[in-house]
Amino acid sequence: MSVFLRIIKIVLIAALVVLNENKDQLLKSLGITSYLVGAIIGFLLFFLIAELVKDLLLYLYRNRKKMKPRQTDNVTYGLENIYILFLAGALFYSVLYMFKLKPREFFTGFTLISAATAIVMKDYVSNIISGMILAFSDKLKIGDYVRIGRHTGEILNFSLSMITMRNDDDELVYLPINLVFTTDFINYSPGQEDFITVPFEINHKMRVPFEELQKRIAENLAPFHPNIQPGSGQLRVAANNQETTSFKYQYVLKTPDILLARRIKETILKTVFDSTSLPKAV
Repeated sequence: MSVFLRIIKIVLIAALVVLNENKDQLLKSLGITSYLVGAIIGFLLFFLIAELVKDLLLYLYRNRKKMKPRQTDNVTYGLENIYILFLAGALFYSVLYMFKLKPREFFTGFTLISAATAIVMKDYVSNIISGMILAFSDKLKIGDYVRIGRHTGEILNFSLSMITMRNDDDELVYLPINLVFTTDFINYSPGQEDFITVPFEINHKMRVPFEELQKRIAENLAPFHPNIQPGSGQLRVAANNQETTSFKYQYVLKTPDILLARRIKETILKTVFDSTSLPKAV
């Protein structure tokens, strides 16, 4: 189906090119302004050519990465966003052409409009530029579990100027992309050999023997053993405070999986809660 649609697009491009070459003669007989038809034909040509270029780039990229036809990641979202940005620019230029205006004359001729546009669009343009940088970098990927400022959650997708996250309460959070560059940003998602860390604290009044706690965590993580690197699970003391002791449990997944890491974290924290609630806890 996609091949058939591409063939139709190529045929339409050829037809529009022929129409554009002969439009003056047709318009004289029909009595229609050439600027209106020229703007429409020009925009349609740009739209169809941009569609073909985008489809080709996405096909080549997915083929090189051995991705499924509709699978997405940072780069695919980045290409889609660039495509939308270029379409918006082409539409704006077409509207100006329709009214016989040149972009340079439009902005320089209306000083107040230019100043107001610059002020209003400043943050938006900053977000777009930040989004382009992130789309083609390895600092942040779709599916990563991150903290941006005070928000923590899984990255679902990028838009031209926003990041969509799902937090631990399954709420959707929408953040401006430039927050990644202007606030504290931590990526908790592991690489192939990176430790995943689950921090927690225990009040001294509910102190549990270290070996007992480590044993209980290992027992409750038994269902996840096929997914965890053998021997990688370890409980460590991070800090001893006045009223609490900070711990961290670390392990390595054989294959990075955000949803699995979330389930393991829930299991560890539940085990800690149950252990500190035991009557035997000292």
